[in-house]
Amino acid sequence: MISFHLLIGVVLILPSLSLLPPDDSSCTNECFHQSSKACPPPESSCRCRLLTNCQKAAVCCDVNQITLKQGLACSNITYRKIESLHIRNAALDSFNLSVFQPIWRLLRYMTITNGNIRRIDGEFAKHSNISCLNLSSNHINSIEERALGSLYNLGILDLSHNNLTKVPSVRKGTLILDISNNANLICSELNTLSNRSEIIFHHENDTFCITSKDFVWFRTAEKIPFSQVKAVHELQKNCHENCTCSTYRLNLSQGKLPAFEVAINCSNKEFLSLPVPLPDNTISLDVSNNNISSIKELSDPSYQNLRHFIADNNKISSIQPLEGTKFISNFDTLSLQWNGIKVLETYVLDNIQFERNYNQRRVKLGFNKLQCDCNTMKLKVWLLSKISHIPDYDDIKCYNMNVKVIELDAAKMCQSPQDWTDYIYYIITAEVLLLVGLIAKVSYDYWVFKTAGYLPWPANKMPRLPCDWLCE
Repeated sequence: MISFHLLIGVVLILPSLSLLPPDDSSCTNECFHQSSKACPPPESSCRCRLLTNCQKAAVCCDVNQITLKQGLACSNITYRKIESLHIRNAALDSFNLSVFQPIWRLLRYMTITNGNIRRIDGEFAKHSNISCLNLSSNHINSIEERALGSLYNLGILDLSHNNLTKVPSVRKGTLILDISNNANLICSELNTLSNRSEIIFHHENDTFCITSKDFVWFRTAEKIPFSQVKAVHELQKNCHENCTCSTYRLNLSQGKLPAFEVAINCSNKEFLSLPVPLPDNTISLDVSNNNISSIKELSDPSYQNLRHFIADNNKISSIQPLEGTKFISNFDTLSLQWNGIKVLETYVLDNIQFERNYNQRRVKLGFNKLQCDCNTMKLKVWLLSKISHIPDYDDIKCYNMNVKVIELDAAKMCQSPQDWTDYIYYIITAEVLLLVGLIAKVSYDYWVFKTAGYLPWPANKMPRLPCDWLCE
């Protein structure tokens, strides 16, 4: 017989192999399993039989509480050292493990499949040798909590294709566990099991659970893939250094499997820049009370799902990096209070949509060092039009004049100093008139000189210039 430990090694090396073979007969696979062809003939009154092709092995088929007892007796299984047993198509309200314990104690491989069993009661006797237990495809609703507690050699446990809500206690140590296709499995049970690193889950992609009120991550009864429950325990491992990651909420997008969203808290860590990259599905980031001076990292692809960004009490000087990011189109919360912002560019703020579909959006910009001038009136207009989405509008003040932006007076803010350019037109007009007058006077003096032979006053009083010969 192949060593059990060697077989475990094979399973670990070849995880793609199925835990059980297809519906064929085998005496050498990890868990003993026989097809319906190995069953006693339908006309046989004894529903159990020893197998001739498998050493110390037997099969029982189509049994109930009475015929199982009779079959074990009439096939002499009760009096032989049987190591492998497969019970197929059992119809039992309860399968009591405390019955037939002398037989179960000697088994190494016990398989009960394809039946209709409501529950598993009792428990295996101490020092039972079972290393592989397969209870799949039986419609089992419950298994007594301590039923498997004495199976210290158990290495493979298959509870798939049942109606279990919880998994019974199993020993510590390496265990290959298949709990796939249990429609009513509670997520808190998976949460407890996923904490145990020695358990190797088989068929994870077919393993789901439903939420319950005691499963604190999710508040609604939804079908959750095991991969999501398992990923919760990897959150902190994949979280940005010095930050804390936690589940935020369950995303129930139509046409997609439910997936949890992540919240990251990186406050009070003396960060100089925003953390990059963020874990997948990060929806909330808190970087308050750091020394961050820029928010340019918001354009990083890992920020594409971010909805809540809180960066209060930093050294951020501008909101310009928000322009063109996915965040400004998709966010719910933007908080930049107590920073070093001097100018709030309205062309950036105008890109924020506050229509009916975005009525939950909140923007906090208070307690910054705004330098107000006439251009700040545009910010006042923006604030007044979006005041229901700006809960701290009363705290958005001018640093250079200690007045609220929403109380700015345009008549005072936009008064311009005296503009002397308005008088240039008068000066030009006067110069043109003087030039015209001068030309007229020269023309008149020239006419008098030609006709009367003398220069009128004041031309005859002016000293003679070297250029006067040009006029003679």
